[in-house]
Amino acid sequence: MLEESPILIKTTHFDAELRERLDWFLQQPGCHWMLTWSGEGEPPELTITRRGVFLSYGTEQLSFHPSMALIRLINLLRGGSDRYLEATQLKAGGSLLDATLGLGTDALIGAWAVGEKGRVLAIEKSPILAAMVQDGLNHFKEMIPNSKSRDKQEAWFALARVSPQIKVSWGDNRNYFSNIPTRSVDVVYFDPMFRQTYEHSHSIQPLHRWSDHSPLDQATVVEACRIARQRVVLKERKNSPEFRRLGFDILLGGQYSPVDYGVILV
Repeated sequence: MLEESPILIKTTHFDAELRERLDWFLQQPGCHWMLTWSGEGEPPELTITRRGVFLSYGTEQLSFHPSMALIRLINLLRGGSDRYLEATQLKAGGSLLDATLGLGTDALIGAWAVGEKGRVLAIEKSPILAAMVQDGLNHFKEMIPNSKSRDKQEAWFALARVSPQIKVSWGDNRNYFSNIPTRSVDVVYFDPMFRQTYEHSHSIQPLHRWSDHSPLDQATVVEACRIARQRVVLKERKNSPEFRRLGFDILLGGQYSPVDYGVILV
């Protein structure tokens, strides 16, 4: 992770709305900001624009956008299936603790599944990713484009309705778990895959640079089992030894998928 490096933060315009957004970022815990830069080279930059917020380092750029969540939700609204929802078995009014938020794709699908009467807690160890996702959720409705596709518009508005259900926290998931009562959420979910670098995936590379690469440990899984009322779910690459090491039973399905889901029923 590049978390030790301070990030140059700036806006593209001087209007009050962008200034308010910048002030919000400056207050987020764990992030190290600078407003000016006079050193050598180019530092990481967070640029707040009227089109969104962009994190750049060299030629790489990262931003919050529900692109994959939209594609998956369009498929669900058409009557399709989703392996994540099959693994988590989330239901309307239920609760999810996403212990490895990343850019929030699975959390958004989980929020749609539990609906407006459900709740989603999300933990992200990278402070800049936690801040960017929370900012994106705060401004979700502003991102909705005009689209001629009815399915796409329906998916956008469905995610916008449930995005306030996601409560983002920055920190280490094991430390976070220690403050949560026993049997207090239906499902605890882990997706620690980004510790692996996928050279062929240009979209994953920028996220990998800012995410935590630590492997999941057994003690954290034990705590997750204490917290969960129904199940703990792990997403990992296919044939990963992590399932066996951590005590997860692999769910059947996704023959041609590069990932598998494992579950511990509690």
